[in-house]
Amino acid sequence: MPKGKKTVIKEIKLLENNEILINGREYVILETTEDIQTAKTMKVSSNGNRILRFDDESKKARIDLKRSIDIYKITFKDGRRAKQFSKSKDKKLILPIDGNEIVSTANSFIEARSYVSKFQDKKSKTYDKKVGVSVFYLFEE
Repeated sequence: MPKGKKTVIKEIKLLENNEILINGREYVILETTEDIQTAKTMKVSSNGNRILRFDDESKKARIDLKRSIDIYKITFKDGRRAKQFSKSKDKKLILPIDGNEIVSTANSFIEARSYVSKFQDKKSKTYDKKVGVSVFYLFEE
């Protein structure tokens, strides 16, 4: 959908787990509001967010396309390659001998970034001391 384009909502249905069905497509609710099913139009903002508009113009809600984004934990065995990867983010440096596991799956990029930030936040219970040194978290659709 091009940025700035408004779409008239013909069908809207609230699903479970912060998901909503609008005109036959599934979306993830990022910021909700009361009576979200009463939205009249959907607009794509300049930064790519989808914003639901209502009769009451002060009322808004943000949504994003529902995606399946895998979050990988990469553990480098070689410190030299880890340091190169830290600078270049070149996925060719990841070899089969390195640890590569899916730690979670997210429904939107915002949710994926939030999940990864928990491993980087020193105040978090899930803080990983090796993050950015020998451990990296990547996500892809």
